[in-house]
Amino acid sequence: MEFPPFRPPSEAHSYLIRVVRGCNWNKCLFCSMYKAIDFEQRPKEDILKDIDEIPRYFPKSKSAFLGDSNPLIHKDIVEIVRYLKLRRPEVERITAYARIKTIANMPEEKLRDLKSAGLTRLHMGLESGDDEILRLVQKGITAEDAIKAGKKAGKFFETTYYVITGLGGVERSEKHAKNTARVINEAKPTFVRIRNLTITNPEMEGVVKLLNAEEQLEELRNLLEGIKVETYFTCDHISNYLFTNRGAIFTGVHGKLPEEKEDMLKIIEDTLETVKALKKSGVEVFTSNDMFRFGFISL
Repeated sequence: MEFPPFRPPSEAHSYLIRVVRGCNWNKCLFCSMYKAIDFEQRPKEDILKDIDEIPRYFPKSKSAFLGDSNPLIHKDIVEIVRYLKLRRPEVERITAYARIKTIANMPEEKLRDLKSAGLTRLHMGLESGDDEILRLVQKGITAEDAIKAGKKAGKFFETTYYVITGLGGVERSEKHAKNTARVINEAKPTFVRIRNLTITNPEMEGVVKLLNAEEQLEELRNLLEGIKVETYFTCDHISNYLFTNRGAIFTGVHGKLPEEKEDMLKIIEDTLETVKALKKSGVEVFTSNDMFRFGFISL
């Protein structure tokens, strides 16, 4: 059995099935996940065998996750999903990472076949809706790609768009929040999941000026204010946390939009006031970058 090296936090209890190894793009400056892995499609026979052996390795689950980065480009992906659904009838949700460019270019007939086979949710990295930032970090997509992919995938699946706060640095923070909200409003993903930029890849060092705790909260507030569509907005990752030397003082915001937006905005504003008060009293507030550098968290 070969397990994917990474999976979203929301897939913590899912069966993990490695369809491809690595990332077929693997050029994003902010990402270190697959840098040491050569991309390849695993043989179909090995994947089907892994599916057969799931009961040996996992407790019974109603969900399954397909890895690594972009398994939908596997030449046998429809057959693999169909086999998974056949062999593991207890699975109600089958999810996968997918590259936005892949979905934007994929025929709807293929997406329809994947839905018919049993695929239910896609996790896609938007990161930013600003084309300048996307070019800067070598994401390999445009905002229009993200809108097209979101609209297309949304016809067939639940969709998650990941956003990286701080990706544009201090100098592009307002543009990042405004343009990312615009893309989300047009693409209408089911979920928006926030990650704060944390430098784990040396290639990203010095590319942007990192946000401090106040700036991180302000950008998060601006992004949240700009989203006008129904979605579930969540900061379900430790990179969103803020810390003092006594522990975490902010663990993100979570809720349905638009119903819970005001409650989330109040939490952000209250935390902003707390950070300002701590700063005035000489207490340092640490971001995920500080904590990663100190060795207190890993990503």
